This record gives sequence, C-alpha cells and structure tokens, in this order.
Amino acid sequence: MKLLFLPLMLFMLLAMAPQQSACAAQGHAVASSKGTDRLSLAMDIAKELRCPMATNQNLFESETAIASELKAQIYLMLEQGQSREQILDFMTQRYGEQIRYQPKLTLGTALLWGAPVLLFLGLILLALRPNFTRLTRTQ
Repeated sequence: MKLLFLPLMLFMLLAMAPQQSACAAQGHAVASSKGTDRLSLAMDIAKELRCPMATNQNLFESETAIASELKAQIYLMLEQGQSREQILDFMTQRYGEQIRYQPKLTLGTALLWGAPVLLFLGLILLALRPNFTRLTRTQ
C-alpha cells in the first residue's frame, strides 16, 4: 500500500505544480500592476505639490532631501490605503495651503485673483468718468 501511495503523491504534486506556478505568476502580475498603479498615483500627487525647499519646483522634479522624504511619505500613505484627497489634505495641514500648486477656492484665494480685475475695472471707470462729465456739461 505504501508503495502505491508514494508514486500517486509524486504524480499529484507534479500535476499540480504548473497550476500553482501559473497562479503564482498571475498573483505576481496583479501585485506588480497594483504597485505600478500606486507608483503612478504617487508621482501624480508629487507633481501637484510644491517642494518646501526648492523654488518653482514640484516634489516630483525636486532633488532635495525633504522632497525625497515627502515622496516616500506619499507612497507609504498610498500603501496604507489612503486616498489622493486624504494625502493632499494631510500635506496641506502640515505645510499650509502654499504647498499646493492649485489651492482650493476660498474667500482669500478669490480675493487674490479677483482684486487685480476689480482694480483694473475701477481704474478704467475713473479714467472714463472725467470725460463723461465733460461731455454732459458741454451739451
């Protein structure tokens, strides 16, 4: 009986080995595709954030030590399952709104962008006002 059991077990192991290696290869492909997705998402997030040390560079382009640490932090947070918005909110809380290249629209940012337009329109109205009053007086 033992003599029959050993060849049967050997045959079953050999028969199942290609299936197991195929499953392992598929699992590796899924894991590596998740890794590349995570890496590309980390690079996209790093492109959206300014480097705190380098001027006019995002985290992706910067080679400073802090940029390397923040890129690693982004990747670790993605591995922990945090979303893009959670990571951006964390970085904003830690470094302030100036770390974002595209800050959220708040009253302060609306005034920052709207004030030059309002000032320009006001100057045009001021420049046209004396001409308008002269025209009405001559008639």
